[in-house]
Amino acid sequence: MAWNREPFSVLERRAMRKVFALLILTIFVFVGCSTEENTEEPHETSEITKETVSNLELYNLEAPKGSKYQAVVTEFDLGKKEYLSKAGKIMPYNIRGIIGVPEGDGPFPLILITHGSHSNDDESKRFDTGFDYLVKDLAENGYIAVSMDMSKPYIWKYGDGDDAEKSIPIANDHIENLIWANEGNNLEYGVDLKGKIDFDKIALVGHSRGGETIFDITNDQARRGILIKALLSITPTALFEREMPDIDVAIIVSEYDGDVQLDGYNMYSMLNSKSKGLHFVTLLMKGNHNYFNRNIQANDSWRSRHQNVDDQLTREQQESFLVNYAVGFFNSVLLGNTNDFINANSPQPNKMYGFDVKTMYRTDKRIDLVDITTTDDFQAEGGVVEATVDSWFFKLDKVLIDTVTSGIEPFNIRPLINVKWTNKNSRVILSPKVQDFSRYEALTLNMVIDSADELNKKDASQQFTVELMDATGNLSRVVLPENMNALASTPGEMDYTPLEDMVLTFWSTASPISCINLPLGEFKNLDLEHIESISLIFDKTDSGSIFIDSITLQ
Repeated sequence: MAWNREPFSVLERRAMRKVFALLILTIFVFVGCSTEENTEEPHETSEITKETVSNLELYNLEAPKGSKYQAVVTEFDLGKKEYLSKAGKIMPYNIRGIIGVPEGDGPFPLILITHGSHSNDDESKRFDTGFDYLVKDLAENGYIAVSMDMSKPYIWKYGDGDDAEKSIPIANDHIENLIWANEGNNLEYGVDLKGKIDFDKIALVGHSRGGETIFDITNDQARRGILIKALLSITPTALFEREMPDIDVAIIVSEYDGDVQLDGYNMYSMLNSKSKGLHFVTLLMKGNHNYFNRNIQANDSWRSRHQNVDDQLTREQQESFLVNYAVGFFNSVLLGNTNDFINANSPQPNKMYGFDVKTMYRTDKRIDLVDITTTDDFQAEGGVVEATVDSWFFKLDKVLIDTVTSGIEPFNIRPLINVKWTNKNSRVILSPKVQDFSRYEALTLNMVIDSADELNKKDASQQFTVELMDATGNLSRVVLPENMNALASTPGEMDYTPLEDMVLTFWSTASPISCINLPLGEFKNLDLEHIESISLIFDKTDSGSIFIDSITLQ
């Protein structure tokens, strides 16, 4: 009678290897004891496995250390112009702003900064000068920085809802005038720019609505033959789906943002689905929306409306963070100093420049190792694994926390794997779709703690171990550190709201996905060309619940 069965599972193969290794070792000992004299040196066989354990340290990214320049910072006004919008409205504007220029021969990279929509009826208000501190610090770090006055596109009487269209010609005027000045034509900048600008290294910075508009400016400049190399989007809106350029992008999201909330995560999702390049999103914990611009006085923090804000970052702290983040990012993507910023060869930073953060990133090398829409790639040992979804539309939503989804399809649904355990040393074993890890730098887990589940203690972060096993049975474990921000519950409480004929139950505070980045160099004595399994071993806590968004190589 023929016996047909499914191929051996990872668990069964693991057990068989242990039995086989023990048998070989027993035979070796028996032969050694029965021989009167054995002059041969014992040798290592491929069947005897190795096990290593290492403890991952919390990683704190320090402020970039580079050459400081003396810099000239001044305001300029190059005169008046008009723009006729597609809606038939004439918009008058001045080509004006604030410029910072390092002393020295150059050429220096160019950084253009655009503010957002902060006043819709008062034309006298300036918001470009609210980034004078950023212009100054960028110039002192070897960049020519220009903060552009973009106030007119947001004034209602010149048309409402077409600010992105109207920002494009203003930005183009600035770039054309800078090209003209770089050629030695003495325009009214208040500083000599001849030969100072490297137009092969241009980047844009945008705040709030401007953090979305810089994508449109980039696409327009590409059609004109000017290639923008990088974008820094600060607490951006993500109102519309748009063409995404194939360039490096970093996004800052503020935890206490009471204006656009966490829209930057939706921008990050759009980027990853539509474009290539290095993509970063960083949650600045305890930061708000407005304190990045000195000319916006209101404290928009949603916490300030509901409770005390003793833990909120000050304006000075947010400015310090932004300066270092901008310099580190541009040093990395424009100058190649990758150690100044988040990279695959280091764990994800728990702090950046002294401030708590949660981060995610994606490189063009990224490859997904498991299918999150099904449990087929997962085996539970002492735990439970379930495929679920977080949805922007409440009738499709299956989880109590909000991982930040969008009303724009297809970003309105996020598939997730929910892992629960109630016994210490429970584990989940994953069969990766790719076994050759040798061409990559890092194993990245994108996940979030289920703060709404009482299996997680609210006053402590989860801590667990990640294990890789190669095809010969060698095991290498990396123990995640305590107090890792990515493993902490999101402060909040269960909340309720009536809707139609039902009551919605949800965790009161959004819980965005963040990454745990494990450089492959942390795993020792493994054949990285033949990795058979990844195990998440929950050996530090008695119970817990997590949601996995993806597990990737980068």
